[in-house]
Amino acid sequence: MSTEVSDAGAAPAANTRGVHDIGLVNPEVAALLSLPAARGRESMFAEPWDPDRARAIVSDLRDSPISGPPPLPIMEVRDFGIGGTPVRLYRPVAGEQLPIVVFFHGGGWVFGDLDTQDYACRALANAGRALVISVDYGLAPEHPFPGPVRECVTVVRELTTLAASLGGDPDRMILAGASSGGNLAAVVALDAVRHGWATPRGQVLVYPPLDATTTSASFRDNASGYMLSAREMRFYWQMYRQEADPRDPRLSPLFADDLTGLPPTLIFTAEFDVLRDDGEAFAQRLRSAGVPVVCRRYDGQIHGFLGLGHIGVDTGHALHEIGRWIREQVR
Repeated sequence: MSTEVSDAGAAPAANTRGVHDIGLVNPEVAALLSLPAARGRESMFAEPWDPDRARAIVSDLRDSPISGPPPLPIMEVRDFGIGGTPVRLYRPVAGEQLPIVVFFHGGGWVFGDLDTQDYACRALANAGRALVISVDYGLAPEHPFPGPVRECVTVVRELTTLAASLGGDPDRMILAGASSGGNLAAVVALDAVRHGWATPRGQVLVYPPLDATTTSASFRDNASGYMLSAREMRFYWQMYRQEADPRDPRLSPLFADDLTGLPPTLIFTAEFDVLRDDGEAFAQRLRSAGVPVVCRRYDGQIHGFLGLGHIGVDTGHALHEIGRWIREQVR
């Protein structure tokens, strides 16, 4: 079940119940959260995060196996590079100049690659009838902010000139991302609009981290027991942010002075997610700036549900809704 968050932010009341009410999450999610690996995950991020400890945590994250549904059939999948950055192209049909969705994967800026959200990219290409380009940007702490921002901007700028040769239409481009990839999608959209080098038709931000200060109510209310803990998310921010100002809008788009002129936006949040309020606060700021916004909260869900298609139905619903929204923006 999902709930639209209105202009006035009149979503269901914030979760103030804590981990003792774990039964309020969807039943399949509750089963996942009861597994020993899920119950013990928070302890993995215990401080102090000295360089040796941080490297060990990052190594464990990158070595974790990928789980999820089997790959969906699609006409073409091809790996190549744009501006020195590896990308993966997903083409659903032949013989057309297709809209383009540039997708930035999640993983807290420290793990994830072209494989970790392969299922989602296939689904978006098929459902959106679009050419999806997934971007394998450099990871922190080896590549901290602002390195990934510059890299993603470079990829999208070059893609605007390469699009026709790939069978895509640069005038019908959507920027999309999940989790930390949603942060990068929002930052690239801001850069494109402010500097006038592209006019995206839309942006899709799925449970995005948009406020490095980590002071929202959802960071308190959902701090523990829902897979992505406040402690874990703060680790990701620290690895990526390093010494940068947490209110720098290239790091925290929620603090951008001016959001006017940004493209229509689709935002998905999860009820039991420390990042829930980031996305919903950004939606309110966008609406105040005159930007058309659909903001949908998935009730009973946790961070990362876009990758849980093997255990529940919300993943398929969300991917279908994103695909339909994309088609509406680019027709």
